[in-house]
Amino acid sequence: MRRLLLASALLCSAPWAFATDLMDAFRAAAAHDATYSAARYALSAGEEKNEQARALWLPRLDLAANSNYEMSNYKAGNPTDSDPSSNRHGATYGYSVTATQPVYDVSVSAGSTQLQKEAAQAQVQWRQAQQDLVLRVAQAYFDVLAAQQKITLAEAQKQAVSEQLAQAKKMFEVGTATITDTNDAQARYDAIVASEIAAQNDLDSKRNVFALLTALDANALATPSPNQTPTPPDPPRVSDWLSMSVQHNANIEQQALAVDIATAEIDKYRWQTAPTVSVVGSYGDRWDRSGISKSTGIDTTTGGSIGLQLSVPLYTGGNRSSQYRAAIATREQQRDLLEAARRTANQQVTTAFLGVQSGAAQIQSLNQAVKSSASSLESTRVGRQVGVRTTVDVLNAEQTYFQARYDLEVARYQYLLSRLQLAAAAGTLDFPELETVNRWLIQDKNN
Repeated sequence: MRRLLLASALLCSAPWAFATDLMDAFRAAAAHDATYSAARYALSAGEEKNEQARALWLPRLDLAANSNYEMSNYKAGNPTDSDPSSNRHGATYGYSVTATQPVYDVSVSAGSTQLQKEAAQAQVQWRQAQQDLVLRVAQAYFDVLAAQQKITLAEAQKQAVSEQLAQAKKMFEVGTATITDTNDAQARYDAIVASEIAAQNDLDSKRNVFALLTALDANALATPSPNQTPTPPDPPRVSDWLSMSVQHNANIEQQALAVDIATAEIDKYRWQTAPTVSVVGSYGDRWDRSGISKSTGIDTTTGGSIGLQLSVPLYTGGNRSSQYRAAIATREQQRDLLEAARRTANQQVTTAFLGVQSGAAQIQSLNQAVKSSASSLESTRVGRQVGVRTTVDVLNAEQTYFQARYDLEVARYQYLLSRLQLAAAAGTLDFPELETVNRWLIQDKNN
């Protein structure tokens, strides 16, 4: 029993002092991950779409300036002394300021709607980036813990098998066991050493992934507490989660906005041939060195105007019609992508729901399996001592026990990850949900 307790301690032990938990890892990744940083800038760019939408209806002010050299020759058709020919040459220059205020423009209205939808889409994409970061961090975090658990399993198995190997050799020396027991124990020991090497390589790889994501050391991560009780999904029906995903799933919401954006694009080209009305005002000065006056000075003309301008596009060379057809095809594409997003969300919700549901039950079953395998191992060891069990029986019982311990720990990791995946698929993954999962880790971290 003492050796069982030592093995259990090996499997459950962890360096709790200053251990990194899931919230620590998420905060670090939020500050370090390049993909998340890029999403933040994408949000800033997207929010500018609202300003651009407002700007479409605001006045436009243009400044124009010109400088020209003019030459002209005037000759009367029936020249007389009172109507001589004349030459004119000289420089002219000036400027004008023109203000244009849209009054009626359906295509501008469609463009404004489109920009507002793009701004809303940027907000949804940012929310999705946050949820994706949570899942990426959780996946990397629990991958490290699972890899560490495999190392711990191999170490505990190696210790137990080495004891069996030493005992088999001793019993063979005194003639109470055959060489077969020694060979079986040696073969099992060598296999465990080989698996430990592979497990160490896997652990190094998983730690590297975690470090690249968070810039944190993956050698001291808090592990789930065995004192936490897993619970099935709440609400308990998958249909409720599917309903939530229809309303809140980020990918569905983003794709629905993409359909709206594509529809607004159609409206832009549909109404591009519609009349537009604008208020146009201008003011400017013109200076003329060639002046028509008899003086040798510079003629100055100052003028301004304000009025309504009606514009009716008549022909664009077929460009508008082509863009209109392309916009319709794009909208149909986005509609199909929306349906694909709904189906993907449905599958994700169902899978994650079953993961949480079965995970909670599996953890309870594995807890019992660990206790049963521990009792079986002790009985097998006693049976070997009295000669009714062999070394192979003991090795198999030890393998069953340690595998149950490993399966239990991995089931806890998968259960917690499935909870986050279910919340993300339903569109309800937020910081409170992350903190709820993190409580499985905080309790042991603070011990």
